[in-house]
Amino acid sequence: MKIFTNSIAKDTIRLTIVSFILQGLGLLLNVIISNKLGSASVGVMTLITSLFSFIMVLANGNIFISTSRFVSEEIGSGNRNVSKIMRLSMGFSFTLSTAFSAVSFALAKVISAYSGGTEELALSVRIIALSLPPAALGSCIKGYFNGNRNVKIPCIGDIIEFSAKWVSLMLGTVFLLDRGVSVYLMISVSILIGEVVSCIYFVMNYSAAYREFSALPMGKPRIEKVAAYLKFSLPIVASGYVQMIMSSLNEALVPIALLKYNSSTGRAMSEYGMFEAMIMPAVFFPSVILTSLSSIMIPEIAGASSAGNISRVRSLITKTFDRAFKYSFFIAGMLLMTGRGIGAVLCPSDTLVSETLVKMFPVVPFIYLEIVLEGIIKGLGRQNFSTLNSLCEYIIRILCVVIFVRLYGFAGVLISYYASNIYSNIVRIFFVCKVTGVRFSVVDFLVKPFMMCFFCCQISSAATKLFSFSSVLFETVIYLCIAAISFIILYELDKYFCRERASAKKKAAA
Repeated sequence: MKIFTNSIAKDTIRLTIVSFILQGLGLLLNVIISNKLGSASVGVMTLITSLFSFIMVLANGNIFISTSRFVSEEIGSGNRNVSKIMRLSMGFSFTLSTAFSAVSFALAKVISAYSGGTEELALSVRIIALSLPPAALGSCIKGYFNGNRNVKIPCIGDIIEFSAKWVSLMLGTVFLLDRGVSVYLMISVSILIGEVVSCIYFVMNYSAAYREFSALPMGKPRIEKVAAYLKFSLPIVASGYVQMIMSSLNEALVPIALLKYNSSTGRAMSEYGMFEAMIMPAVFFPSVILTSLSSIMIPEIAGASSAGNISRVRSLITKTFDRAFKYSFFIAGMLLMTGRGIGAVLCPSDTLVSETLVKMFPVVPFIYLEIVLEGIIKGLGRQNFSTLNSLCEYIIRILCVVIFVRLYGFAGVLISYYASNIYSNIVRIFFVCKVTGVRFSVVDFLVKPFMMCFFCCQISSAATKLFSFSSVLFETVIYLCIAAISFIILYELDKYFCRERASAKKKAAA
C-alpha cells in the first residue's frame, strides 16, 4: 500500500489552494489598509486580531485538534462510534466558550484598560465575546470533518468565514471609516459576522452527516465518559493555552520594547505593523502547503497509531520530512534571492520589509519545519512534550525581545526568532526520531534539499539575466516562476530515481 496515497495528495492540494487564496487576500487587505491609513494602523489591527486569537484559544480549548485526533483514532480502532465523541466534544467546547464569553463580556472594560485601549475597544471586546460560542462550535465540527478526512467542507467553511470578514471589513473601511466609526469596531463586527456565518454552514453539513453515521452499527467507543474525555483532552487544551499565552505576551512586549528604543510611538507601531502584517505573512505565505499537510497528518498518524500500524507511522513521517525539508530549503533560497523585490512591492515606502525578508532566509527552514513537526507530535499524542517545548521556545523568544530589542531595536526581533526557532525545532526533530525510530538521513533531508535549492537559484538567475525587465514586480514574478518549474522538475526526477533504486534493490533481494 502506498504510504502517501492519492487521497492525501488531493486533500493537501485542496487545502493548499484554499489557504493560498485566503492568505493572499489577507495580505492584500493589510497592504490596502496600510496604504489608506498608514502602517501604524495595521499595527493596531494586528493587536486587535491577536486579542481575538488569544480569547478564542482560551474559549475553544484547541477543540479542532482534539476533535480531529479523537475522531480519527475512533475510526482507526474500528469502533467508529464517533457520535459519542462528538457529543463530548461539542459539550466541552460549548461549555468552555460560553463561560469565557460571559467572563469576557463582563470584564470588557478591564481587558480594554490593560490593553491600553479606550471605551471603543471595550465595546469591541464585548462583540468578540459574542462570537466565541459559534466560533468554538464551528471549530469542533470542522475538526470532525478533518478527522474523517472530508476536507472539502472545512475548505468551503474557511472560504465563507474569510469572505464574510473580508467583505464586511472592506465595506467598513471604504464607507464607514471617514464617518467616525473606529477601526476597533469594524474589525470586531467583521469577526462576529464571519464566525456566525461559517458556524451556520458547518452545523448544516454536520446535521446531514449525523443522520448518516448515527444510523450505522457502532462498537463501544474508546472514550465513553466525561472523565476519560477530560483526561485525554486537557493536555491538548494546556498546549494551546501555553502557546497562545506566551505568544500574546511576546506580541505585547515587542511594540513596548520598540517604543523604548525608538522613543516614538508612531515609529514603534509602524515597525510592529510592518513585521506582523507584511513581513511575517509574506514569510508564512508559501508555508500553506505544509500547514495543509500538517493538518492531514494529525488524523493520519493518530489513526495509524490507534491501529498499531507502526511501520505506516514511520513511513508517513519519513515522507513528510522529505517533502518538508526540500520545500523549506527552496523557499529560503527564494527569500534570499527575491526578498528585496517582494518587499518593494508590499511596502515601497519603507525598506524595512525588503531588508527583513532577506535577513529571515536562514531561519525559514526551521519555521516551516515546526509546522509539520507539531502536526506529527499531535498525531502521536505527545502533547506534554509539545507544551513543554513550546514553553521553552517562547521563554527564549521573550528573553531575546527584552534584552536585544532595547539594545538593537528591530534587529532584536530577528534575533529572538533565530534563537527560539533554531533551538526548539532541532529539539522537535530529535524527539520525533527518538520516539518513532525514524532514521534522520543527512543526505535526504539536508544535502539534497540544499543542492536542489542551489540549482533552482542558479537556473533562475541565469534565465532572468537574458532579459531586461520594466518593473521589479515583473522580474520577481518571472524569477519565482522559473525557480518553481525548476524545483518541480528536480523534485520529480529525484522521486523517479529513488523509485528505480528501490525497485532494483527488491529485484536483487529476490
